[in-house]
Amino acid sequence: MKAISTPAPGVLIMAATHIGCSEDTPRRTLAALQSSELLIFEEDRPARLLLKLAGIQKHYVKFNEHNPTEIIDLLYRHLKEGKSAVYVSDQGCPTLADPGRQLLEAAYAARALIRVIPGPSSITAAISACPFPMQRFLFQGFLSAETAQRERELAQLTNHENPIVILDTPYRLEKLLVACSHIFDRSRKAFLALDISGEHESYLIGSFSKLLESPREGKLNFVLIISGRR
Repeated sequence: MKAISTPAPGVLIMAATHIGCSEDTPRRTLAALQSSELLIFEEDRPARLLLKLAGIQKHYVKFNEHNPTEIIDLLYRHLKEGKSAVYVSDQGCPTLADPGRQLLEAAYAARALIRVIPGPSSITAAISACPFPMQRFLFQGFLSAETAQRERELAQLTNHENPIVILDTPYRLEKLLVACSHIFDRSRKAFLALDISGEHESYLIGSFSKLLESPREGKLNFVLIISGRR
């Protein structure tokens, strides 16, 4: 009696990339881009940079808010056929502040294998340079883009005993610092990590008013850490 063969499971690789200096890109990520059959990125610029670093010219697809269903369906079909796919977010480790979690859901639904290539993270990198006690911290991530809602979210954090880690887009940094200066007690200190591992890498510490007055080089990626309540 002839045995019935079952197709090998597909593989989704969640691959970390650099957060400022392209030389920090894991070698395994470059190797995954070379060998995988489906390459998924968020945007064109980081995709072209990484493909150049990997020394390859391959077709890739973009996964963002404009086409989630189309790419999720494409990934699901590839994985069900036993093929490999790699997802690389714009910066750092996938799924912390990007749409990668939807791809994971599709991969688990397809009963695919999941593989992770760990690497740089702006959160852990900022913590490495932060002088606050960071044994415990609250990762708040991105706040609301709407001003009133963002202020309400910040107000709910004022009594938190541990440091608070906040991310946001570079063009909202000024508004975020202004809101924090109004909402948090003046005794609270803040730590601002700018352009980590990039050309304009810098770290500022002090009151929110001091951070607002500090000179900065244009619109830079950042991580804001607010000290815990004493």
